[in-house]
Amino acid sequence: MNAELNEAQRIIEQAIITRHRVMIVAPMGAGKTLATLHALEQLPELRHVLVIAPKRVAQSVWVQEAEKFQSSLHVRFCLRALDVKLFLMEPSDRKLCVCSVTRIDEIPHGCWDAVILDESTLFKHPRSIRSKQVRRVCNKVRYRILLTGTPIHNGYEGLWHQCLLVDGGAALGRSLTEFRRRYERVKFQVNGVVSVYEVDPQKTHLLAQDCRPIVCVVRNYVALPPILYKTIAVALPDAVLARYKDFEATSVLYYREQTGTDALDGKERTLIAFSRTSLGIKLRQFASGFLYTDEQCAQYQRLHKAKIETLRDIAEAQDRPILVAYQFRSELAELQASFPRSRTLNTAADIEEWNAGRIPMGLVHPQSCGHGLNLQDGGCTLVWFSLTYDAELYAQLNKRLHRRGQRDTVSILHLVAAGTIDERIMKVLLKKQTEANMLNTQIGYDKKEE
Repeated sequence: MNAELNEAQRIIEQAIITRHRVMIVAPMGAGKTLATLHALEQLPELRHVLVIAPKRVAQSVWVQEAEKFQSSLHVRFCLRALDVKLFLMEPSDRKLCVCSVTRIDEIPHGCWDAVILDESTLFKHPRSIRSKQVRRVCNKVRYRILLTGTPIHNGYEGLWHQCLLVDGGAALGRSLTEFRRRYERVKFQVNGVVSVYEVDPQKTHLLAQDCRPIVCVVRNYVALPPILYKTIAVALPDAVLARYKDFEATSVLYYREQTGTDALDGKERTLIAFSRTSLGIKLRQFASGFLYTDEQCAQYQRLHKAKIETLRDIAEAQDRPILVAYQFRSELAELQASFPRSRTLNTAADIEEWNAGRIPMGLVHPQSCGHGLNLQDGGCTLVWFSLTYDAELYAQLNKRLHRRGQRDTVSILHLVAAGTIDERIMKVLLKKQTEANMLNTQIGYDKKEE
């Protein structure tokens, strides 16, 4: 293999070779893919290796990295179960099969020497179908390698299931109930029934200690330019803000009392929040200026363009292309109408055009562009037009620009509608980021053995 590894990559390589079952926690853009390929080169007993990754990463990143650095492994992206079976029947000695997480149910099991889960937080929910499927695939596989940069951004219970995939529950417990008993406490109860848990601050050191044998936390040794975070307060018109407050109050009342109260006082199309989650979504839509008016999310009402106008000012002041993160299709439609030269980054061709600097405004959704993509060559400014509660996707998307190869200071701008749910979301994201950094520090950073 023709490649030189940096310090972080050497640590990753060593952890895989020596531990066999390990979760690698390394900064986005640290080069986890290349380091893993290097480690596999030195483990000739691994003849059939499976990689499960997000769709875009599976389709391109692993194959490209292997080709670029002349890996002796025969690497192929397999879309269907038949493709996997035919690939395994080929005469080459060592094969690395890359599959998309979207087709995990088609992956055969019982034929792998090693399983690599790229972006392991995709499997943080133990009851999800994909988590059940991946447990089936990992069962009885000696080498289990998990790769992630954001292991606990959305809560400690997600960490438990990832560790379960590594060692079957030896470190943190074989059930969620056991994990909660060891490390968590009841946050609140409803009618005497436990509803929500949170990690016990007095037990985070114990949790970190128990993680150390199977978790390798890697420091970023690559010098990166500064990253600046800025919140831009967007003032809504007085009439719109008053309408927002009324909408919030009446919707919360409905949620609490389950009375069917009209959300807009019966003067317009009734907009009812059926749960705490749907209420939060509607409040976020209101803050952005575009509120869906039907259950199918096919029609929406334009409430204001305060964020659109703020974004226009930002775009006009930039001398390089900018990324804009949106959450809802209504936002996308309005952004495309307001900025005709904007373009969604949906295909490999789109990403190539962006990195070449030929797209003045790239429109991205965190779920489709949050993992694995290299966007650092196209620009250095990301604007969050609307926010997400998902701290993992938030951190991942920010790192599409702030990663190895970026030459300029990266600016992360948040358009926050003053006096709305946007302000609460920013506090939640900050809290989750602080918790993640604290746990990484407590586990301790791995060092290269001399």
